[in-house]
Amino acid sequence: MTISIAAIGFGRHFRRSLLPNLIGCERFTLAAVAERDPAVRAVASERLPGIPVLAAASDAFQLPVDAVLISTDPSGHVQLTRAALDAGKHVFVEKPLGTEPGAVRELALSAEEGQLVVSVGTMWRHAPSHRVVDNWLASHDAGVRLADVAVTFPDVLAREGWDLGPLELAMYDMMIHPLDWARHLLGGVGAVDAVRVPSSRPGEIVVSVRLTSPSGDALATISAATGSHAYQVTAWLHTTSGDLIEVDTKDRVRITTSPTWSGTDGSIRDRATLGWEAGQLYRGWARKGYAEELAAFADRIAAGQSGGGELRAAAETLEIIGRCLSQLGATTASDRR
Repeated sequence: MTISIAAIGFGRHFRRSLLPNLIGCERFTLAAVAERDPAVRAVASERLPGIPVLAAASDAFQLPVDAVLISTDPSGHVQLTRAALDAGKHVFVEKPLGTEPGAVRELALSAEEGQLVVSVGTMWRHAPSHRVVDNWLASHDAGVRLADVAVTFPDVLAREGWDLGPLELAMYDMMIHPLDWARHLLGGVGAVDAVRVPSSRPGEIVVSVRLTSPSGDALATISAATGSHAYQVTAWLHTTSGDLIEVDTKDRVRITTSPTWSGTDGSIRDRATLGWEAGQLYRGWARKGYAEELAAFADRIAAGQSGGGELRAAAETLEIIGRCLSQLGATTASDRR
């Protein structure tokens, strides 16, 4: 099944991360691009000869395409997603899907009523290493008891037209990834505790977040910082079966599946581990989840797996961010209104 898709927005993120993977997915045919900025439209026309480049998203929604990919300023994501669903299109929308969980849940109802597929680009859950973790847990009927995630991000980038401060931008645009992944690993979130670490270094935001599962029998801690020279992710997951899963920058997974404590004088013996590596040909952050999330979107359309599950998960993650910001002393967009 070939899926025709129109792209809404031709900005830097779409050009560098989404477009190469969209073209690389054989299930999709890029049918049109909509971009409101005349200068960026000119770039799109030059780079995509023969593909219509439109000035308004509403024009793209009227085309006979199966789906739209929305990668614009986050302030317009909810409105554009709603318009696309009203036009009967499947939707892939980049994160964050706004800041209001209630609005996202309304979109979930619309997707269900229209029997349409909506995917949100919180791509960490689709990264190959994280899918290795999911598959291993499922095959061993195990869950995560304790997750310890450390991540560093680059500087916070300003978002034109989005009335958010640096801390809010960091949470919704960057730290949304580890928070969403932790929510996924825990199967939901009960208690939330967030602390900000003071810093006088320009561009640096450091937070520590602790999440517990709804039943209270699992815990995730996230230590995250912006302003780093490296985008680095490290995670240690202790499972309900007693095994240890280590994830290094979404490139490597190591699973220790038997006790290392032997009772000898030396106390520690060699680890019996299982390993997974992405390989030398799988390089660059533009491939660590982007290709897979687009492929998953195509698979859901082909299988007719419509519904609001992805949107409800996105709403839960937005709720977690709102609770964190409240504890960190930041005002959310809804507070200001």
